[in-house]
Amino acid sequence: MPKYRARSLECVACQRAMAYFDEHLMLALQDIAAAEAKRAKKSQFATNYGRLESVIEEAVPSACRIGSIATNRTLRTTCERMIERSEDAVVALYFKAGDRMRRGEGEEPMGEALCGSEGAMMAGACDEQVAKWSVAELEVLEMESMKVSKMDFDMREQPPGLPKTYKSEAEEKPPKKGRVAKIVASDFYKRVILDREIDALMYYSYPVRAPEFHAAYSKTHALLAELLEDSEKLLIGELNVEKNEVPSPYADMATTPAILMYKANKKENPRWIPLRTQPGEDMTGESAPTLADVLTMVSKHAVSSKTKLEADRALVEASAEQLHDHRGRKTDEL
Repeated sequence: MPKYRARSLECVACQRAMAYFDEHLMLALQDIAAAEAKRAKKSQFATNYGRLESVIEEAVPSACRIGSIATNRTLRTTCERMIERSEDAVVALYFKAGDRMRRGEGEEPMGEALCGSEGAMMAGACDEQVAKWSVAELEVLEMESMKVSKMDFDMREQPPGLPKTYKSEAEEKPPKKGRVAKIVASDFYKRVILDREIDALMYYSYPVRAPEFHAAYSKTHALLAELLEDSEKLLIGELNVEKNEVPSPYADMATTPAILMYKANKKENPRWIPLRTQPGEDMTGESAPTLADVLTMVSKHAVSSKTKLEADRALVEASAEQLHDHRGRKTDEL
């Protein structure tokens, strides 16, 4: 675990790109190789051979746009710089891998070839031992690295029944006025549940699994924090469920993107803000509640009279486009 946590930005970027290639590109190469194996005609072989190149050349530049890299600006910039310098070498590496599959030789580990001392993406991005880790090993290490021990925190601020270790991001300081608070598993109970006198409006996000919904609603949530910034008795927070284990039973409904309103003094029975989608339908940007939807729920269920007043004022003063636009536009965009 120490070696995993001590990796350089270049090593992290390279290994996450490798995971992307493993999940998407290698599967595509397998499909092409399987299709070629069924056909022995030379013309068909030539067509698939060109397809091999095009699939690789399309996949390599897109590696830095995946969720696990794209959401971290510093990591994304590092990855883009590495790909820009080494795109031809990475394409050549995966072309060789596809060629081996075409000949029926199977897959070989890509870690050292991509990220090792002579790695195609960057020579020496990872040290020798770390570069040998497979994607499966990296996934296990990532899950373990995100866990914290409940013994590291004040037990009075932890919910009953909490396991000894659980997944949580690092805690952050309260945000500036008018900003969304980042809530994580280790401080959720303290900030959302134990503070009985405040209402809490929580967005449980899935940035990778529901990217369209997140792109739409995260802007609305940010606008809510801005419009209701004078409501001292209202916490507007976001918890990334993909990186945090939410203590049960306080967010058992958050198995998909959800917005819950925890009323002051009644935190055990949160109000669910309905989505604009039917059960079983795909989550898209159109599924996200609008600003009007959420402000109406805050006005109806907030315990603080000042919060109700601020929500009512926002409903009156915001433009129709702001209130009903699924894209959650900022005030200066209107």
